[in-house]
Amino acid sequence: MSARQQVVLRPLRRWVVVVCAVLVVVLTAAVLVWLLAEAGSDPGRRLEAIRTGFTVGLAGGGSIVLFLAVRRQWHQEVVAVVTTRDADERRLTDLYVKATEHLGSPLAQVRIAGLYALERLAQENPHQRQVVADVVTAYLRMPFAYGDEDLETQQELHVRRSAGTILTTHLREPEFWGVTLDLSRAVLVDFNARGCVFTGGLNCEKAVFIGTARFTDARFAGVARFVGADFRDTSRFTGVTFEDDVLFAGVRSRDTRWFLGATLTNHRAVLDIPGFHVEPDGTINPDGPAR
Repeated sequence: MSARQQVVLRPLRRWVVVVCAVLVVVLTAAVLVWLLAEAGSDPGRRLEAIRTGFTVGLAGGGSIVLFLAVRRQWHQEVVAVVTTRDADERRLTDLYVKATEHLGSPLAQVRIAGLYALERLAQENPHQRQVVADVVTAYLRMPFAYGDEDLETQQELHVRRSAGTILTTHLREPEFWGVTLDLSRAVLVDFNARGCVFTGGLNCEKAVFIGTARFTDARFAGVARFVGADFRDTSRFTGVTFEDDVLFAGVRSRDTRWFLGATLTNHRAVLDIPGFHVEPDGTINPDGPAR
């Protein structure tokens, strides 16, 4: 029985037990009458008939008792399963709450510990992976004013780098989670998505990429939405495979060859990359000579 299977405990109606008891009595009486009729007037045979009749009655009554005992044992096992499941759910909830509370700590090392606690929870509980990914992406979408060189800013950059690493690590084999990411308006630091598979696409609308943003050899199975994204340093989409719409309108980037070797496999998909076009074979090339 699965730990997450819905278990329904249905009470046994009293009339069912009464009907079974009446049937046993009726069956016993019928067998007894029949055996007495067959025994005739012989005292020995009549005594044996009575014994046989009551044996049938005891067997029927014993069957009812055995059925009730088995049903009671089944109920106890179901209660044990439900209790264990509830205990597991409470444990997961406690771990989840404690880990997310760490993300609000003023100490960078505590926030990092909270991120890795969430990662462990998701790794051990597959049904929690999308929830954990949503929490991590929500943290990255929190407002962050990058520009100062103070210690607190540098520590927050390290936290965000760790958060991005956790996400991209589990978008590759062998620890693939298969989650969908919403990184719109997120601030991402050294986001290394090399070789990642985005099963539900990726939403990085108006996201800010600090440091190296690497999507080399990644595969976008859904829409790649980077409208208004700001790549402040190096960005690479070399060898990327797009299988759906590619939306890069309003992107700010210093690179001119960042789609070298990229392909669009869906000829009906929308390609919106200023300065680039798609060839008949699906290759994405710049409109003019690359500088």
